[in-house]
Amino acid sequence: MIILRGIAVSDSIGMGKAFLFSSKPPELRRVRIPEKNIQTEQERLEAILTSTGKELAELQAGIYKSLGPEFADFLEMQIQTLSDPALLETCKRNISEAYSAEYAFSKAVAEIAKPLLDAKDGLFKERLADIEDVTNRVLRNLLSLPSVSIIDAPSDSVVLAHNIPPSEVVLLDSRRVRGLATEIGGRTSHVAIIAKALEIPAVLGVEHLLEKINGEEQVVVDAQRGQVILAPTERRISTYRQEIRDYAARRKSFVDSAKQAAITLDERKIDISANIEFTSEIDAVQRYGAQGVGLFRTEYLFLTKRRFPTEEEQYAIYSEAAKKLKPHPIIIRTLDLGGDKILPGYEEANPFLGWRAVRFLFDHEDIFLDQLRAILRASAHGNVKIMFPMISDLSEIKRVKLLLKRAREQLTHKSQKFDSEMEMGIMVEVPSAALMADRMAKYVDFFSIGTNDLTQYTLAADRGNERISRLFNHYHPAVLQLIRRVIGAGHKAHIWVGVCGEMAAESLGVALLIGLGVDELSMTPCAIPVARKIIRNVKVEELRRIANRAVEYSTPVEVIRYLRRELSRKYHDLAVLFLGSKDICYP
Repeated sequence: MIILRGIAVSDSIGMGKAFLFSSKPPELRRVRIPEKNIQTEQERLEAILTSTGKELAELQAGIYKSLGPEFADFLEMQIQTLSDPALLETCKRNISEAYSAEYAFSKAVAEIAKPLLDAKDGLFKERLADIEDVTNRVLRNLLSLPSVSIIDAPSDSVVLAHNIPPSEVVLLDSRRVRGLATEIGGRTSHVAIIAKALEIPAVLGVEHLLEKINGEEQVVVDAQRGQVILAPTERRISTYRQEIRDYAARRKSFVDSAKQAAITLDERKIDISANIEFTSEIDAVQRYGAQGVGLFRTEYLFLTKRRFPTEEEQYAIYSEAAKKLKPHPIIIRTLDLGGDKILPGYEEANPFLGWRAVRFLFDHEDIFLDQLRAILRASAHGNVKIMFPMISDLSEIKRVKLLLKRAREQLTHKSQKFDSEMEMGIMVEVPSAALMADRMAKYVDFFSIGTNDLTQYTLAADRGNERISRLFNHYHPAVLQLIRRVIGAGHKAHIWVGVCGEMAAESLGVALLIGLGVDELSMTPCAIPVARKIIRNVKVEELRRIANRAVEYSTPVEVIRYLRRELSRKYHDLAVLFLGSKDICYP
């Protein structure tokens, strides 16, 4: 048995036989051709580029129909690359030097890829996956080689690969693939984004993965713990099978109760919403019984396109989501780029404290206004609210309100419809915003507390840095005091307060946040049934007493210990949730 570690990007466990997926390019030799064959070779290459472009367009259309526009957009750059006249001209020039079409094409692509290889920017380097993918597809077609596809993965398999290119990752079938692991890839890669959306257990960045695998042995992808276990022992397999069965049984009982209202024993209603990235996730939102979407992240529209989406492209997606969710609300967060969601040409010593979210958008008002108009137009089709991230100063709220007013005026001038009463809120994720919440509350319709960044900034602990992961803890009393302060300020100003960070998807977090007085909890869809079960079996007054006592402790360890003891003692039927895993998707 071999245990390897990597980056967990979807919290679940999958087990099955290994399916090795290889996307290695065909081997090429520098082949010279007779001068008389140059024109024929040029025509052959042009025909293959055209047919490959059609092949990708058909694939994109199928993905658009089955999974939605955001997934289909992963192929846009490849299609554009093949239709670039400059690429064809370079290839023809190389062939005129008596090179074969295959070598001429690979040589031309190498020229395109060189700036990306030299770039320090992570996003440019991720674009190499698109270049490599389309190159391999063209070369295989030129050489008449059989295609290698992830669609061939058999039932109950775990896909293992060095990397999975964009045109393949969109073919993942969650009904057959039990998990996947790759040697490269991060939390914003194509694989991570889609695996999470499809709820496929995934662990990425597993070094030397393919060196350790022998063949079709059994593999466990433990995305709760960030582990890949090759050839597990019978005892380990038995343990994981029991975990999977227990989870499935609990999940079924929770999902069966999805239509039950999230009302506490003392009749306090708590709104439960979902955090999503893609319109295709709305099916899961409805299946798990969410009362709308509390956080629709829009930066993934940029990550899939590798460029800024136009107003029309954004409007199409936002309006589709609004229509599907109507009459339930959808809160659309404006682009939160920067930090760990990198930009073209973006390079800073400390990106989390730098040019991100509204700070970036203020310097690119054209991009900002495109998005504001798209969101406003979508509001004509459903219950849409808008939310601005990374607000740190009152002047920023005033500025976004002015831009929002300008966007409304532009739409009115064009006679385009929108909801003139659309609610506007901010994410409270910076300590300065939390400390100034009483003043900021006068200018907005709601607060949504982003506990991930609020914890990171309050404790000066990078949430993605494993060396200091012990310092990153939502239950630190300083963080809890800020959360209580924000909720109090919001209610004093008669606005509602929600939480959309990871804390809302933890069993202890649900109970604690309700005790602190939160009105809405927004979380990953799969966490909703368990959160609802907790809410329906607790009393707000009891949780308020527990929460007020918890905030008085000095360390997060003391807070967690106290919460587990008090909550499991008070609510025996929920003890397994409060004493077990903190992730309520997979308790």
